[in-house]
Amino acid sequence: MELNIDINTFLGLFISLAILAAIPSISVLLVSSRAAVYGFSHGAAVALGIVMADILFISIALYGMTLLLPLIGPWELLIRVLAAAYLFWLAILFWRQKTLKQPALQVDPRISLKSSFLMGFIVTLADHKAILFYMGFFPAWVTLSELTLTDTGVIFLVTFIAVGGVKCVYAFLAATVGQSYFKQGHHYFNKLAAILLVGVGAMIVLSLWK
Repeated sequence: MELNIDINTFLGLFISLAILAAIPSISVLLVSSRAAVYGFSHGAAVALGIVMADILFISIALYGMTLLLPLIGPWELLIRVLAAAYLFWLAILFWRQKTLKQPALQVDPRISLKSSFLMGFIVTLADHKAILFYMGFFPAWVTLSELTLTDTGVIFLVTFIAVGGVKCVYAFLAATVGQSYFKQGHHYFNKLAAILLVGVGAMIVLSLWK
């Protein structure tokens, strides 16, 4: 099968997704809390749920945009501009964010790995804004009109390794030393995320002149 994603795109996607996955967020707090209370396996189960929800969002973003491209015609320019504007807006929110509220988790000794997985999946699924983010993110890295099943498989693999790997690192640290380890770096992660989002938004804007 034909593969249109080169090594530079692969590395760019991996680094971007890994950095975004490392940003302290509700999903990070869920993984860390679950791992700290119930152990690494539960944190990893939450991480798997998060990854599966992300893959679902990515599928909708990639193929939703691919199906729409022949129909939107002259509106494609507006969609790309709106996507870039949305990324810039997210960057401002991340740059200004100072605190992060931790969700309350009930300690239940009968808790199962399945419930941990569903928690990660449902909480991520509830953030429908992620679809809009991915619609703006992926056009900066791949040409949607040339997307193949092999390309999609590679994107899923990159997502699984980058997002799942980072979340599992959080789960391991939380299960080992507790949840306080990432709070000191929260401010700096937000700044880094804001810079990354501005960079991706700028790439989308620059792509308009290609």
